[in-house]
Amino acid sequence: MPGPLDGVRVFDLTLWMVGPWASTQLGALGADVIHIEQPSVDPRTLGAGVPPTINGTSIGYMTWNQNKRGLFLDLKSPADRQTAYELLQTCDVFLINMRPGAADRMGVGYEQVKAVNPDIIYTAITGWGEIGPMRDKPGADVQAQYFTGFWSVSGAEGGRPEVYRHLSQIDATTGNVAAQAVLMGLLARKRTGNGQRIHVGMLRAGMALQSGRIAEYLHTGQLHQPQGSAAFATAPDQAFQCQWGDWIGVAVTSDDEWQRFAEAMRASEAKADGIDELATDRRWNSNRERVARRSELAALLQTAFIQRPRQYWMLRLSEAGVPCGYPISFETLQHHAQAIENQYLREVETSDWGPVWTGGAPWEFSHTPARWFGACLPGEHTGEILDELSTRRAAADMPSPVTGD
Repeated sequence: MPGPLDGVRVFDLTLWMVGPWASTQLGALGADVIHIEQPSVDPRTLGAGVPPTINGTSIGYMTWNQNKRGLFLDLKSPADRQTAYELLQTCDVFLINMRPGAADRMGVGYEQVKAVNPDIIYTAITGWGEIGPMRDKPGADVQAQYFTGFWSVSGAEGGRPEVYRHLSQIDATTGNVAAQAVLMGLLARKRTGNGQRIHVGMLRAGMALQSGRIAEYLHTGQLHQPQGSAAFATAPDQAFQCQWGDWIGVAVTSDDEWQRFAEAMRASEAKADGIDELATDRRWNSNRERVARRSELAALLQTAFIQRPRQYWMLRLSEAGVPCGYPISFETLQHHAQAIENQYLREVETSDWGPVWTGGAPWEFSHTPARWFGACLPGEHTGEILDELSTRRAAADMPSPVTGD
C-alpha cells in the first residue's frame, strides 16, 4: 500500500544528522529519497566515524540515513553535474544542509536548480541563518544549544547549569522542522502550482523551542533558574526519590489532579507532617500558591515518598488518576510490551552491517502506512538509478538538460 508521499522524489544532499534525519522521515512517508555521496567517500568516515561503529561505520550514520537509496555523484565533475540536473528534473524536493554558498559553488544553488526544475521545493538548512555576522560559521547541536539559552534554565537546583544535553536536541528538532517545511511546501505547490525555496536554520528552530521562556523574560524580566527536574509553571511536577533509591515522576497540572493527589497521599501508609492536610492547607490552595512555595511543598512530599517503594506509589497514584512515571533504561525499554507491540523499536536489515535496531516510525496511518527500512551503503543504488534515467531519456527521446555552465 503506498505511503502518504508515494510518487514524491527527493534529491538528498545532506550530511551529519540534521538534513539526513529530515530525509529519513520523508522516506518513511513513502518518498523516493536519493541520498548523494561522493564516489571517494570512505565508509569509516560516515557519521564522522563517531563510535560505536559496525564494520567501521558509525551507527549514527545508519540511523540517520534509513529509508533511502544511495547514489554516487561528484558535483565538481561536469559529467556528474549533468547527471544531477537530469535527476533533478524528476525530483519534487531538493534538500541540503551546508553552509551558505556551498550549493552555489557546486552548481546546485536555488537559481541553478530552479532553471532545471521550476517546480522544485528547494529546502536549505543552515546552522546560523543566511544573513548576519555568524552566517559562515559551522553550526552543530552543541553550539546551537549554547546560543539558544538552554544552559541557563537546565541543571541541578542551586548547582551547576546543565550546559549541554547530549540528546542531539537541536539537530533532531531542526530535522523535524525541515521535514514539516517540505510537506508544507509540497502542499502549497499543489494549491498554487508554484515551487519555492525554503530556509530552515538550527538557531531559528532552537529559538522557537524557547519561545515561552524568551517571552517570559522579555515581558516580565523573569529568568528561571535551574531547578532540577521541577517544572517552572506547575507544582508538584517533578521527580521524587522513593525507598531503595528509585525515582518517580509526578505531574500535577490542575486543581482537580491536585485534589486526587492530595487524597491519595492522605490515604497512603506514609506519614509526614502536613500530608493529611494537603487538600485543606491554604498554602496549597491553587497552582500559583504551590509554585510560589515549590521548595517547601517538595520537601514535605519527599518525606512521604521516601518511606515506600516506587511500585507502591505507582499503583496508588495511578489508581487515583494522577499522572506519574519512572525512568526506564534502554535495557528495560527493549523488552517492554508497550514498545514492542507498537513497534517503537524496529530491527532493520542492512546490506553491509547486518540487522540494526533503531527507533520506528513516529506516526501511524490507517490508509497510507509509513515504512521503515535500513540504511544503504553509499552509492549502493547508483547503477539502478542511472538505468532509470537512461530508460526515461530513451522513452522521451531527449538529451540531458542544458546548463548554464
